[in-house]
Amino acid sequence: MSMDDKDMGGENMTNSSTGSGRRTFLKAAGTAGAVGITGLSGCLFSGGGGSGGGNTINILTWEEYADLKKEIEDRLDVTVKFTKSTSSSNMFTGWKSGKDEQFDIAVPNNNYVPKMMDAGLVEPVPDDIVTNKSDIYDTFKGFSENQFTKDGEQYGVPIRFGWYGYSYDSRKIPEDHEQSYDVLFSDEYKGTDLNGKVVMYDNHFKAMSATALYLGYKKAFEGNKVTLSEKQIQKVKKTLIEQKPKLQGYIAADPTYIKSFKQGNFLVGQSGRNEIVEMWSNGTEWPKMATPKEGSLAWFESAVVSKKSENKDLAWKVINEFIAPKLGADLAKAGYSPSCNPKTQEHLSKEQNDMFGSIKPSRLEDFIPFKAVENEDAWQNAWDEVKTA
Repeated sequence: MSMDDKDMGGENMTNSSTGSGRRTFLKAAGTAGAVGITGLSGCLFSGGGGSGGGNTINILTWEEYADLKKEIEDRLDVTVKFTKSTSSSNMFTGWKSGKDEQFDIAVPNNNYVPKMMDAGLVEPVPDDIVTNKSDIYDTFKGFSENQFTKDGEQYGVPIRFGWYGYSYDSRKIPEDHEQSYDVLFSDEYKGTDLNGKVVMYDNHFKAMSATALYLGYKKAFEGNKVTLSEKQIQKVKKTLIEQKPKLQGYIAADPTYIKSFKQGNFLVGQSGRNEIVEMWSNGTEWPKMATPKEGSLAWFESAVVSKKSENKDLAWKVINEFIAPKLGADLAKAGYSPSCNPKTQEHLSKEQNDMFGSIKPSRLEDFIPFKAVENEDAWQNAWDEVKTA
């Protein structure tokens, strides 16, 4: 199973997996700040057409990026054609099977950039063209150096991001509480009875990673892969089994999560930030999102240029516009996800900054970027035992 945020987000309360998580929400709610998301047809989303030079750049990316089409074409002597993708894994497998000849640019999640690098599919970033890269948060500069750098060359440009932690009902749990995964495993917190009022993700990577961090296994997330020993995996499994009597359930796709939260079925839930932003955008202010002290799993989309592109410099100029202050702000509004460039905040309203624009750098310090899992079969087997216990 992919660790890609878009691939993992749509789990059911049952053992099956349906929906598309964050993308499901974006499709439903992205119009609230979008310029032209409803007009995604015709030449706006094409079937590629080849990386054939000239001034046409073919881009494989997420739906909301097409909102930037007119502004990019107005700012550069270029025609941009978008092909919509629904997962980073599809971008990667498509490029491996020859679609790297059809597209100049792809924008997968960060954990897929190293795979593209290892497969020899992508070009190094020219700093003299992608000048806006110097303005991105230091956290993402560090992630890029660690994940996207080989032989002194960097191969991906961070564009926008999000994270996982837990959400809570601020009417029952005070906002000034210590933000810790401990709340997901407690019978009572700050005087509030939590028995049967907690939900977790129905996904082995998300649920087990949060539990591992709760248990103090943060070092397991420091290498190129997430690496838990067999003893640690068994401890994670035991902790999750012991947690089950406290649970209201395992969470489903965003709409079900939101409906259940509003109905008061749970008070604390492992979640991504987008569920809470959607609730805020619809006028529900009491849900709050925590960034646990033990660390938060973070995704960030990162743009790459195909090694087979015949117009590499122009492709990089287009990517530079993805994180330009004004266009980066437009992309944030279209997708309710903050830009990796904090200068976009200057082009967002106070309300927009409160929801998805103004992110304190200190909040990013404990982010743990998505990575591949060592011995993932053992994780999956342990999770199967948790679910059937």
